Amino acid sequence: MTDPAATARAAREALISGLEGLGARLQDCRRLARIAFLAGASSDAAQDRVLLRQHADGGWIDAEETAWCCAFLTARDVHRREALRGLGWLKDERLPGGGWGSSRRDYPRIPVTGLVLRLVGDSAGDSVDWNSMEGLWAQDLSADVQLTYKGGFYLMASARWSGSAGSSIQRTIAYLASAQNDDGGFGPWRNHPIGSDPWSTGICLVGMCSFPELADRVVIERAVEWLCKTQLPSGYWPYHFIDEGSAYAYWGLTEAIRLLEPD
Repeated sequence: MTDPAATARAAREALISGLEGLGARLQDCRRLARIAFLAGASSDAAQDRVLLRQHADGGWIDAEETAWCCAFLTARDVHRREALRGLGWLKDERLPGGGWGSSRRDYPRIPVTGLVLRLVGDSAGDSVDWNSMEGLWAQDLSADVQLTYKGGFYLMASARWSGSAGSSIQRTIAYLASAQNDDGGFGPWRNHPIGSDPWSTGICLVGMCSFPELADRVVIERAVEWLCKTQLPSGYWPYHFIDEGSAYAYWGLTEAIRLLEPD
């Protein structure tokens, strides 16, 4: 018998305990800010490192890192000027036609755009960016192969921007349900050679739980069960960037608990 709440507590403790080491050895603020934001860590050390690595133009390395850093600073309700500068940089980085990529030389990407819109979209983007992402996902959804995590990022942003659960959202939720692996987890697609992984599973859970009225509770329960069974004794999950996979797994797990066990 698994205990989702205990699994989430163990994950949060592991993520927070690793913050100091991450900050000391990495220049990558996205991983630091992501953990601090998702785990609700009141870490002055993480805050100081995030501020230290903000560039003169207001942004961090790229749109994804900047979104995580702005979300973290905003959640702590400190350094509002620095957060506003970051949000201004994100506005300037929007690509023609809306959305964000890895850089201004890139094209709009669903994972980057979806994440920005979910985390700080009210302050950095608008419906043009969501429409751009919806168009991209409509193309993918009609292609021969769809990637589950793209559907998850699409859903997590759509909950804030679509205004209603339209046919594309319903199709995406149905697609994710059909793409669930037999073990209950998610990979990039059903029966992908790598199998289920915590990163894809977490993102899919966040996406599906963004629409509680449409989400299939059985699908969510099976994904939660997979996360509980595959958690390492350390509290992390096995993934090539263990803190990244575990952070997304923790995010998805907490969203699922909120849906399955409302207060």
